[in-house]
Amino acid sequence: MLPRMTGRLILSILLSMCTAGLLCPAQESAAHAPVRYHFGDDPEGRQGWANPNFDDSAWPIAENGRWPMPPFYSNGFVWIRFQTPVRSDIPGPLAVRISRDFFARGLSISFADEVYVNGALTGRLGGIPPQTRLETPQQDAVFDLPPGSAMKGEKSLVAIRVWCPPYLRTPAFSGAFKVDIDESRNLLLVRRASHFADLYTNGLDLALDIGIGILGIGMVFAWRWTGERDLLVFAWVMIPQAILLLIWNPTVAPVASHPFQFGLATFLAALTLFMVALVELNWTVHHLRAPLLKRLAQAAAVVFTMAILIPGLFMAPVPFASLAALATFPSDVFFESLLVAVNIWAIVTRRTNLLLALALLGNPLIALLNDSGIVPYSVMVGPFNEHSIALADFVIDCAIFILLSRGAWKAWRARDELRVEFEAAREVQEQLVAPAHDVPGFQIESVYAPAKQVGGDFFRVLPDPDGSVLVVVGDVSGKGLKAAMTVSAIMGALRGSPSRKPAEILVYLNRVLFGQVSGFVTCCAALIAPDGAMTIANAGNPAPYRDGKEMAVDPSLPLGLIAEADYAETRCQIDPGDKLTFVSDGVVEATSPTGELFGFERSAAISRESAEKIARAAQAFGQEDDITVLSVTRAGGAQPT
Repeated sequence: MLPRMTGRLILSILLSMCTAGLLCPAQESAAHAPVRYHFGDDPEGRQGWANPNFDDSAWPIAENGRWPMPPFYSNGFVWIRFQTPVRSDIPGPLAVRISRDFFARGLSISFADEVYVNGALTGRLGGIPPQTRLETPQQDAVFDLPPGSAMKGEKSLVAIRVWCPPYLRTPAFSGAFKVDIDESRNLLLVRRASHFADLYTNGLDLALDIGIGILGIGMVFAWRWTGERDLLVFAWVMIPQAILLLIWNPTVAPVASHPFQFGLATFLAALTLFMVALVELNWTVHHLRAPLLKRLAQAAAVVFTMAILIPGLFMAPVPFASLAALATFPSDVFFESLLVAVNIWAIVTRRTNLLLALALLGNPLIALLNDSGIVPYSVMVGPFNEHSIALADFVIDCAIFILLSRGAWKAWRARDELRVEFEAAREVQEQLVAPAHDVPGFQIESVYAPAKQVGGDFFRVLPDPDGSVLVVVGDVSGKGLKAAMTVSAIMGALRGSPSRKPAEILVYLNRVLFGQVSGFVTCCAALIAPDGAMTIANAGNPAPYRDGKEMAVDPSLPLGLIAEADYAETRCQIDPGDKLTFVSDGVVEATSPTGELFGFERSAAISRESAEKIARAAQAFGQEDDITVLSVTRAGGAQPT
């Protein structure tokens, strides 16, 4: 057996459907009754135009039961009069059900009204000036009729006094009412049946709106996984798009738009974010560099939404509301036309993926065609009344979702493969530029901190059987994988050097590198004998520091710039306990957040510290390039503290 509440719900639906069928003749008769309207308010205090004996033959007849909004220069009032039959077989007291149906290009809006039946005030929806209050869009209500105000089996005169806020008084808006007179219980069942019918009819539209939101949330997770900015921007297009479409949906609107001002503000905030993000998406996907044009498009979006928001929220005076209403159409058309032009240009120039450009073209093109009336506002998909823009947006968003996800997956796979390659290169470089160790007669410390996974700095400490030690420190211009490959070539060339003299080593390396590198290589080579006699040659590298002072070394051109180059040698004596500190320009050129360089003075002042401390100081200051620090201390003297 079904649960009690479920059984009641099904019974209620069945009774509602049956009651709706019983009332169909009355609704059909009412539909054929002429509906007359008049702009302005009753000068006799409402009762004159509500009186069934009033002659309204001079009033215009509403075409298809719908009438335009009052002109913008009016006070916003409009009276509607028509006759509706009352069945004679109604057993209980009479009631009236009024369903309000006002539209602006299909968007349900809000207004206030008073309902009269045969001259008697029956009920109010909203607040008519001076007690201005707007109700939730598309509300319907059931009011009990005063005794004797309507007779069973006869026609009753229904008069409705409507007030429209200033921002609704444009030709784009129109309105209609649906009025039924029957027993209150039957009308409540009809009302419930109508709500279920709306839910069923708009169910597909509602599902598509929710689907767009789910796609947007999925894009956020995809962005967190891949790091592709396109996905994040597209997520900020779809999420507010789903919100505004849900608020627009006739099934959700009565709940989402309550109170009216909050619903309107939420709708327009989502619309603004959607339009601004849509511009950002087009510029991001097409890699456009036209900031002024982008700002114009986003400004048009803001003007469009503000032109609706300001008079809607603050009950602006009629002239101001009219000017704001006039600004909506050109700003909207400019926005949509600009996006259409951008995507057509991207398609013609093949600036981006053709399918992606076509998908991005669809959204503004459908909206533009809808504004011009070429594409209808709603279409029937089987038994469902589907909003054409929502249907088009869902299809387009699915296409963009697939295309962007496919591109992001490829980019992520490529980055993953590149990461594996960098990891392999880093392992190779760690073997080529291994930490230096003490050698007999010398204490050696080294730190190598590349700015990326791999770097362009290098060093080598080569002891000799005679007790001397050769130190080579250098830096390849640039950084990253390309510089690391050059380092590999240099380290291999050092193994094949025919000489251990610093100048001859530099000449040899220069010949090897010339024509093989696109940049240049700085290098310093020093040979220290067991007795402390040192010969040093430098090719553009920072001079080493000796006990905190920069050594005077003859400068020369970096390696790889010219085919033949000579390198001068400098000779000096290294006493026991003297400390030599070699650094790459990554130490000297470390830059603080304010743009200040670490500089030579700081490098000299800290040069007597350990290699680890020097490297950490440069990194903390602001590492910009690869950092290498190599210190060589001749044994036999007092060690620095």
